[in-house]
Amino acid sequence: MIIFIPLGIIAAIFQLVILREFSFSIAKNELAFVVAVGFWIIFCSLGSILKTSKKLRTITLSILASLSFALSICLIHLAKSLAGLKYYDAASLGLVLFLSIILIGPTAFTIGLAFRHFVQEYLKGNQTQKDIYAKFFAFEAAGFFLGGIAFTFCFIDYTNPLIFSLSPLILLPAIKNHYKKILPACLIIIITIISAVSFNPILRKEFAGSDILANLGSSYGPVITAYKAGATTLFSGGSSLVTSEDKSANEEFIHMSLSATNPLVNKDILFIGAALSGQVGEIAKYKLNSLDCLQINPLISKLAQKRSPAGLKNKVNFITDDPRLYLKNANRQYDAILMNMPAPVNLALNRYFTEDFFKLIPGRLKPKGVFSFTIPSKREILSPQFARFDSSIINAIDRVFTNRFVIPSDSMIIIASGGQKINAGDLLDNFAKANPRTIFFTIYHFKDYLDPAMRGYTESMLDRNIPANTDLNPSGFLNYLILEQIKFYPNLKIDFKKMRSGITASLLFLAALIMIFGYLFKKISCFLNTGMVGFTSISFSSIIFVLFQLYCGALFWKLGLLIALFMAALGIGTFLLNTIKTYRAGMLSGLYLFWMISVFILFWNLKIIAKVGYAELIFYLYSLICGFLTGSSYPLLAQSLLKNKFDDKNLAMTIYSADLIGAFLGTIVSGILLIPFLGIPHSLLALIFFNAIFALKNLRG
Repeated sequence: MIIFIPLGIIAAIFQLVILREFSFSIAKNELAFVVAVGFWIIFCSLGSILKTSKKLRTITLSILASLSFALSICLIHLAKSLAGLKYYDAASLGLVLFLSIILIGPTAFTIGLAFRHFVQEYLKGNQTQKDIYAKFFAFEAAGFFLGGIAFTFCFIDYTNPLIFSLSPLILLPAIKNHYKKILPACLIIIITIISAVSFNPILRKEFAGSDILANLGSSYGPVITAYKAGATTLFSGGSSLVTSEDKSANEEFIHMSLSATNPLVNKDILFIGAALSGQVGEIAKYKLNSLDCLQINPLISKLAQKRSPAGLKNKVNFITDDPRLYLKNANRQYDAILMNMPAPVNLALNRYFTEDFFKLIPGRLKPKGVFSFTIPSKREILSPQFARFDSSIINAIDRVFTNRFVIPSDSMIIIASGGQKINAGDLLDNFAKANPRTIFFTIYHFKDYLDPAMRGYTESMLDRNIPANTDLNPSGFLNYLILEQIKFYPNLKIDFKKMRSGITASLLFLAALIMIFGYLFKKISCFLNTGMVGFTSISFSSIIFVLFQLYCGALFWKLGLLIALFMAALGIGTFLLNTIKTYRAGMLSGLYLFWMISVFILFWNLKIIAKVGYAELIFYLYSLICGFLTGSSYPLLAQSLLKNKFDDKNLAMTIYSADLIGAFLGTIVSGILLIPFLGIPHSLLALIFFNAIFALKNLRG
């Protein structure tokens, strides 16, 4: 039984590393990450139920696990370049789904195969133990907990993911013959050395032949500096943050934004973003009291501090903090807050472009202070897709600020103020008075950007009926995803209202089918119960992941801890409920009722959680609750299956596979349909509805 603990450790580390690398190199957003989790789950399921023609051995499985992991990581970093895409480019939905299967599937399949092998080996000498099935899950969960904790606190800053190919070595102590351990151990070490040494050449290929000047591990994802054709670019978490060729764009953004402030006043300025490409130097051309540079990633903050002009050290303060928490808790007020963040390609970035974020800004501004930021756009012809995206962000800012000024460009500049009205004439006068020394940007360029006809055209294209971008209904993120997919599917058209109506109708139809089949066919009802536990568990976990990213901004840092807590509670729930020897009617109904109550409490308190300073602890608690309810279900499901005359020899695999199939469907439904189109509140309501259906269905046992 102990062998399931090292298997759980390997599963945790392999899953976390592969999904992390896949998210940063290919998927680029959290919803694609949720779908990738689904493919991991379904391939684990397939591995657990596959009947192999030959008897596998622990030695073979250890080598196979190490090799499949190494190949998966290498191919993850080569896939986009082989497809003709750049590292920071978006990939089509079809390509992401295809790569999820071929890059995530093999390693997950191997883990499932190992689970089946160890179950069969154990049952050879313990066939009479009827209460043993749930313990397999509990021991694997204990290993997963240890792996998640170790990854979060010991390995999160790794720079070379291929070193984890060594992990299967911890399976070898289970082999009784000591001499038989030597060969597989040597092979695993050789696989690790060869693959790890190859990682730097693979990175150069991934970055289109660029010289990799730095590859640094970070809690928030890899920080990579690449040099090619005279340009140095910094990438963080899969996004391009700054490049040495940003000088023209920096001058435009900084000087057009600060022209909304009084040029004769010494300014207190807050800059949100990676201040690594000359922004500090441009801001310093104005009269300053202080300049605070705010960045969530401590590694990037340190790099910015090192590159800061030596003569400004007394006036520039580099702050490492989540901008949302800083704006919520800081006591300072500023004449200008400038934000230069990448486009909202994922929820981690979208959280800086929502109404909820914008509401934090006015409290940090002086009476005549301004807030300025940029979003992707088009100056000459604003396509319907760009108009939808821009409208979702601008409608959010309009809900917070009484005065808003738009400067059309391929990087649209939005200047907002709660006090003074902003107009083109004042901007030009202030720029002329300040007269900053610039290389690329002049007052003539400024006049061109402020052309009344162009500004009028842009304003006319904005649609007030587009839902404002918010944390819980991230319309900006969704519209930007669609904007990116248009490159691959030019005829893509999505009617959001019809989509929501269609999803709702489909859910109601599915609920009717569940009720009918659940009452007519007992064995199908058992499969549905097991699948629903997996569906609810992963759907609820996916929402917790998304909320954690929205409110805390550190999902890929603390994902291992969230999963570890889930798995620990799963093990505890399994052990506690496994003491129940008699299955009683209504027990499963009570379980679904507890699910329903837990989801409802989260739904009811969504807005409250956003305002408290301990939101992170709340999500850890929900991971524990989710895991405990999932673990509690396994003994009940096992007894239900035995009562309905399922083969006890295949009982563990039946629960394992049905649960994972339900979980796979949960990731697909949640990641592609519920969260993006219905939003988080309505996704929670959908879970409440389905758990109510299953609670009613199981009232009679």
